[in-house]
Parts: sequence; structure tokens; C-alpha cells
Amino acid sequence: METNKEIKDLFNRLSAGEQSVLLEDLLQTHELQGTILTGAHDDVNSIRLRKPCPYCKSEKVYKRGKQRGVQMYKCNDCNKWYRETTGTPLHAIKLKWKWQSYLRCMEQGMPIKKIAKEINISIQTSFDWRHKILSSLNRFVPAHLSGVVECDELELPLSNKGERNLERKARKRGSDFKRNQGKKEVTVIQVITAVERHGEKYLKAVASKRLTKEEIAIGLDGKLDDGVTLITDKHPSYKSFVKDHPSLKHKTILAKEHVDKKNRNVNLQKVNYTHAQLRKFLMPFNGVSSKYLQNYLNWFAYADQLRQTKTTLKQWCIASLMADQAYELFWLFKQNAVIIRT
Repeated sequence: METNKEIKDLFNRLSAGEQSVLLEDLLQTHELQGTILTGAHDDVNSIRLRKPCPYCKSEKVYKRGKQRGVQMYKCNDCNKWYRETTGTPLHAIKLKWKWQSYLRCMEQGMPIKKIAKEINISIQTSFDWRHKILSSLNRFVPAHLSGVVECDELELPLSNKGERNLERKARKRGSDFKRNQGKKEVTVIQVITAVERHGEKYLKAVASKRLTKEEIAIGLDGKLDDGVTLITDKHPSYKSFVKDHPSLKHKTILAKEHVDKKNRNVNLQKVNYTHAQLRKFLMPFNGVSSKYLQNYLNWFAYADQLRQTKTTLKQWCIASLMADQAYELFWLFKQNAVIIRT
């Protein structure tokens, strides 16, 4: 049996192309074994001894054996049976052995059709899996922001990608987009972005021609703690918003300056950098339908957290297994989703 050193020597004799093909084959073989997902199951079981009932939220449950390797439970309060994966993105997934490969492709930022071709699933399945996974990320949205918070909005064109019956002519390219132009209907999405100085991010998509203080209040949704120093540009709606929230401290700068000349600590550099990164993140998807945009914003914020860990695939699996209400959220989302014909 060859030692590790002998295997490495044989590997180094291959050409760069042959090495790349071999590594890809080994990675797929490793993923098909499901070792990462199994490890995630073990970690979740160490965090909680029993999974609460996804139907009545009761913790008076007991284990009732395993079915196809998945732990089964019965609830004492509502008398219902359920599985370890009930309510999670993995619920009712028939091709679980392809799950790790799918997560790897997502991590690389592949669009839905490319992933479908990569791991040999239908485009509709690829679409559904993506949004099942993204529905599990609501629990990572920060509950509160504190300290110094930079806030600004990013304007994106309203996208009806995937819809069959448009009331306007379809745009063939991004340059066809025309901003509002006094029309009654809204043609833009404002992404309200609040970033703490230590890095916590909150992004909320709002359909609006020009932000009002009411829309800012809805977008921030009570996220700002008392005593927060809010740094914005001189948009009048932010001033009106702060007047209604006297516990906040407000500092403003001209949007085109980015940094206050008198006090360089008053700047919008973090939020501007976040907007630049968000545009780069969305680019491979060739346009995201506006009704799905919030899911992608949550993905962007969560992926930013994962950059600090080397076990990203395992963290994705743990996040999915811990999201007991993700399947319900996915079906609420599915009511407005597009059926993809292939």
C-alpha cells in the first residue's frame, strides 16, 4: 500500500490538467459519501439532545428509533411523529447524496442552471433546493445593531425575471432600464444597508422610487439599539427618521465625499464597500428577480460571516439542520415563485 509521500510523488508527476481532473473526481467521490453531512448531524445532536416538535414547538418529545438512518421522534403534546429533518431544507429531499455537491456549487457562486448541469439534476430542482437553503438563513439576520452604524441605500433596477406575462416590453439588456421618469409605477428597488463598524451587516430590499422615513423605519424594523450613532448622507428622509427616534445620534456627510473632512471617523466607507461587494456577488447570477432578492441579500450577509471559517460546507449543513421552520418559509415563498419549464 502506497504511503502518503508516494501518492504525492505520483500526483506531482501528472500534468496540471490531469491533476485538476483527478482532484475534481476525488472531491465528488468524497461528497457522494456524505461525510460532511453526517458530521453536521453529529454536531447538531451534540448541541441539542432532542429536536423540539416542529408542529406545536413542544420540548416534551422522545426518540423513537431511526428510519433509513434518520432519527425519529414523537411529541407527547400533539402526538405527532416527525424526523430529524422535518421542517428543515432537507425535508422531503430524495437526492440527499447530492446535497454536499450542491452546497459546494452554491459556495462557488454558480447560477441555478449551471449547478443543474454540474450535478445532473433538473433546473426546477436546482431552483427549489437553492431557495430551501436560503429560507434557512433568516435566523442569521442580526436582531440588533449597536455602536456606530453606517447606513445608506443601494438602488437596483426592479427585475421581473422569469415572469411570463409582462405589462411592458421585455428588456433585452441592462442598458434598457430607465429609472422611474415620473411614472406612477416603481421601477427600482432600494436595498437599505446598515453596517456596524465591527462588521455586522443588515440588508433589506424595499420597492421605492425614493426612500421615505416610513420606508426606512419599516426597513430597519427596530434594529437600531438606543444610543446608536447613525452615520448617513444628507438624504432628508434619514433626518426625518432620526427625529422620530430621539435616542439615536445622527451624523451626516455629503454623499459624494464619503469621508467628513473635519472628522475622518465620520464616513460611509464600510457601507460603500458592502455595496461594491454586493454588486460583485450578484453578477454571476445574470440578474436576480426582485421578488427573490431578499433571499440573496441574506445569502450575501451569511457568506460574509463564513469567510472567517475553513469549514464552510459543514457550517452550511449545520445551518440547514438547525432551521426547523425553513420548509414552511419555503412554501410561503413558493406561492409566488416561478415554475421553470425545461
